[in-house]
Amino acid sequence: MAFDKAALAWHLPWDADWVTAVTFVGKSRTLAAGNNLGEILIWDLPEKPTTETPKPTRMLVGHSNVVSRLRSSADGRWLISSSYDRTVRVWDMQAPAGKESVDLVLNARTIADAEARKNNGAKVPPPIPAKVEKRDAAKVLDQHKEWVGSFSFNKDQSLMLSGDDSGELILWNFPQMKEASRWKTRNWVYAVALSPDGSQAVVTERRPLVFDSARQASVKLWDTKAGTVIKDLEADFKGMYLSAAEYSADGKLLALGRGGECDSTGGKIFLHNPADGKRIRELTPGHLSGLTDLAFHPDGRHIASSGRDTVIRLFDLTDGKMVKELGKGRGGQFKDWICALSFTADGQYLAGGDMAGGVQVYTLA
Repeated sequence: MAFDKAALAWHLPWDADWVTAVTFVGKSRTLAAGNNLGEILIWDLPEKPTTETPKPTRMLVGHSNVVSRLRSSADGRWLISSSYDRTVRVWDMQAPAGKESVDLVLNARTIADAEARKNNGAKVPPPIPAKVEKRDAAKVLDQHKEWVGSFSFNKDQSLMLSGDDSGELILWNFPQMKEASRWKTRNWVYAVALSPDGSQAVVTERRPLVFDSARQASVKLWDTKAGTVIKDLEADFKGMYLSAAEYSADGKLLALGRGGECDSTGGKIFLHNPADGKRIRELTPGHLSGLTDLAFHPDGRHIASSGRDTVIRLFDLTDGKMVKELGKGRGGQFKDWICALSFTADGQYLAGGDMAGGVQVYTLA
């Protein structure tokens, strides 16, 4: 895929708070997004870009704190969310329509901000209304006792691994959602990823030191069956912490993304060989002040990264060169973050959750 025709298809407004997690559901154009308030909205996007902006159709209610991660089952039946409310929730995307709905104004915060500045000439935009059906979770997993920051599936989705801020890691049998095993690290779990066959996991950590967390980081490869460390990669990442981790679909690459308060060259992607932990290559997306998320394209040849600069960058894994830049910076890391990324299963669309409130959806074909 060349990406030469890639362009913004839709900006989906939702400015209640930062959009912190996004995922496409199964093989569909259904998009789920979660925010800092614990809310989750669902959009059913058209097959082709339209001039009319799609509106959300459903709201998934139950979380009471930041939605840290969203993923779906491959068949699209289940949506899974993790949260700082210490739970992992499972949502049945094929459940019958609910009877309760709620009226939203998708740009309510923008309107309020403009109203406050109206005397200075600010123009108050018209409201963007949406009526959404409310749905509850099919299952709530409350075995974690601290903030759940991340989770990951293996390729056939027989296993799921979740981690929290007490250092607790729980391996689940999926879709039964039964605990298979657990082990503990010393530090806060930041990012986790399961290898395609489920035998290995990568776990990035931060020590709970307020002003020094970036320098007190570690990353380890784990044997998931034994719950023991295969290889400690901490020496390779002195003075940095890793905000994102993903295995390629064939299991031959492990991608790790540098996050946190770092300079414009610091938001790097490190590609490692999972078999021995050795570094293969570094990619430098140049995200201002750090990388926030990364995702392998379904074609297996490309990887996307997001950062604190409202820009998504796509790289060719065969030569490490950047092939496309999507979006433009808005002028600083406290205005700009794209917090999370997701490709559609066919690789035709890419969505990014925006801290300004909303989701940017790009068509890549």
